[in-house]
Amino acid sequence: MNYDDIKDMTNEEAVAYYSPVTSSYIPCSDLENLLGWADLAKRNAVSGAWEGSLIDFMNSNAVPALSDGLSELFSHLNKPRSTGVDSNEQPWAGSMDDLLGGLESVGQIDSQFTADVVALAGGYAYPDLDVAAVQLIRDEHDAQVAEAAARAAFDVKMVRYNELYNIHIATLAVDQDADDSSWVAALQAMSDNFVAPPAE
Repeated sequence: MNYDDIKDMTNEEAVAYYSPVTSSYIPCSDLENLLGWADLAKRNAVSGAWEGSLIDFMNSNAVPALSDGLSELFSHLNKPRSTGVDSNEQPWAGSMDDLLGGLESVGQIDSQFTADVVALAGGYAYPDLDVAAVQLIRDEHDAQVAEAAARAAFDVKMVRYNELYNIHIATLAVDQDADDSSWVAALQAMSDNFVAPPAE
């Protein structure tokens, strides 16, 4: 995550958007195994249909938003070409975070199961992300911009210096007969003309 990722967000929006993002996707086969080991959902050996407490909860529609989330998840797992749940990017990251958090809140899963699901994806990509961390990214960007501006301003001055040096000093530097008044006049001309007049 860098400045371009968050520049159009508030700090709070960036935290909400990136906190649930995992390091990798969740392999479908691993998630299916975990659901089975936790005795939450498994495929019927004969029909292939999903069975278990999560399926019963989904079908009860007791919490419509969670039922919809479970339906979307199991529909995804049922697709023959699905290899993973893309919790490493939005919108799946947010959907999985909302689903797992919601299921925890109603006692359908526990925090350990959520942690195990996240572990399947290599953990969270930004586990320590908070408002202060996002602000630090902004501050570092601002410092880089200021440094680049200062360097550009310095480069402009050096170009001007070299230009005036070539006009007023270069010839004196190879003229051993130039007297002090010539040097003073040349240096004064450099000083007087160092700040270029504004273009008309």
